[in-house]
Amino acid sequence: MKLSNYQYDRLIQLFDERRMKARYDAEKRLKEIYEKFPYAKELDERMASESIDAGRAALEGNTEKLENLSLRIDELKSERDRLLISGGYEADYTEEHFRCESCKDTGFIGNEPCGCFKTAMTEMVFEESNLKDVIDKENFNTFRLDLYSDDPEDYDKELKCTPYKNMTQVLFKAKLFAENFSEEKRNLLIYGNTGLGKTFLTNCIASKALTNGHTVLYYTTFGLFDLLSKYSFKYEDFPKEEFVYREGLLTCELLIIDDLGTELTSSFTTTQLYSIINERLLNGLSTVISTNLTPAQIDGRYGERIFSRLSKDYDFIKLIGRDLRTMI
Repeated sequence: MKLSNYQYDRLIQLFDERRMKARYDAEKRLKEIYEKFPYAKELDERMASESIDAGRAALEGNTEKLENLSLRIDELKSERDRLLISGGYEADYTEEHFRCESCKDTGFIGNEPCGCFKTAMTEMVFEESNLKDVIDKENFNTFRLDLYSDDPEDYDKELKCTPYKNMTQVLFKAKLFAENFSEEKRNLLIYGNTGLGKTFLTNCIASKALTNGHTVLYYTTFGLFDLLSKYSFKYEDFPKEEFVYREGLLTCELLIIDDLGTELTSSFTTTQLYSIINERLLNGLSTVISTNLTPAQIDGRYGERIFSRLSKDYDFIKLIGRDLRTMI
């Protein structure tokens, strides 16, 4: 999973906070025990003193003294445990209790990320994808192929198939793309009339990619250019937490731009769109774009420079049929 520097720093901070909380909670419990059982504090002080002596004995190579001190420390520890248990507490009540005992909330075991760190990465990626609440409902398992007509009257002469047959092929391509985009470095442009399931399909792709451990960012075209305009024209006031999204546009493994063509087109939006498309192609990162515009309309609206990039490096997928919203 490819994280931005900002995301990685946030994860490290998260695990630092977990360790600090474990320490703070342990100190509170220790204070509670000392107030209730003053003898426990005396036992701890004696164990600390014996431990210092044991360290000296180890440095001096005095094996016999070290063994005696170790036995004494064990006896004091057992006495302390009995004291806490007799008072209705667990023996380890005053110790630090970590959320993950395997790594002690460091996030790493040796030089390798712990399972809890990988889980936190996945949760962060889902949270920042802008799709967390959507993909539970919109994914390949919930995609309804039966909504697409197989009636000969809806036969499309250009594609030479019915909407159902077309969507069967599209669905196969979308699943294949979602499984292999990171290896094949492919891009998709999904187009067709309103209400044919373009957004649902992009959410399906995003859901699969996220589940497979890839970083994904989803934006409507309006949201994308709103972010970029704030970043470009109000840089000093740009919220720090938004930098992860601005950085992610050029670094996430999959970027989804939904509803291209619904924004107010200007030289700014055209320049920014070209920059994103071009930079991601140069970096070998995949992008999925959905739009109601036809290829000819995209060419006319955004110009040859953008259209040539799309036609050369994107697979164009057309959806056909009737508006599904009138059928549900």
